[in-house]
Amino acid sequence: MEKYKKIAIILISIIVIAILLTFIYFKVAFIGKNNVKDVVVNDINANKDDVYFESIDLELDKNYYDVEVYYQNKEYEYKVDAKSGKIIYTNFYNSKTPDDSNSKLDSNCLSEALDIALKHANVSKNDVKTVKCENEYDNSVLVYEIDFIYDNYEYDYKINVKTGEVISFDKDLLYD
Repeated sequence: MEKYKKIAIILISIIVIAILLTFIYFKVAFIGKNNVKDVVVNDINANKDDVYFESIDLELDKNYYDVEVYYQNKEYEYKVDAKSGKIIYTNFYNSKTPDDSNSKLDSNCLSEALDIALKHANVSKNDVKTVKCENEYDNSVLVYEIDFIYDNYEYDYKINVKTGEVISFDKDLLYD
């Protein structure tokens, strides 16, 4: 019986140590949710009380926080690097066009791929309000998924990363 107590104490100690080390890792390696809130509020240039945070989810596999916020009765999305606190993506632009040097195009989106989509849609960069671009695999092919809004329509494009070919596109009314 004494032998089993020692084994149980050792196992419990190992589990507690593992939990503590995991907790310490997350505290040291990643910024906290309050820091994420500060990053978003500073980007929006608003008072913290004017911004409602719907969700702040840590995506461990991608090392970023996925944040949904409401500001001035509109919903916005942010992706914030979990280690550096840098904004990776947002659809909040302070009415700036993607051509503006202060706009926040997704860093994965090459301007060439965006240019291909805009040319295909016969739309100028200066007229586009919101741009979202992400890399993803579509039937084992790496593509840029580009979404943008122009003239009350949302355009969705998939462009082959290697060839620049438009794989698919769609145009839908925003308020349908």
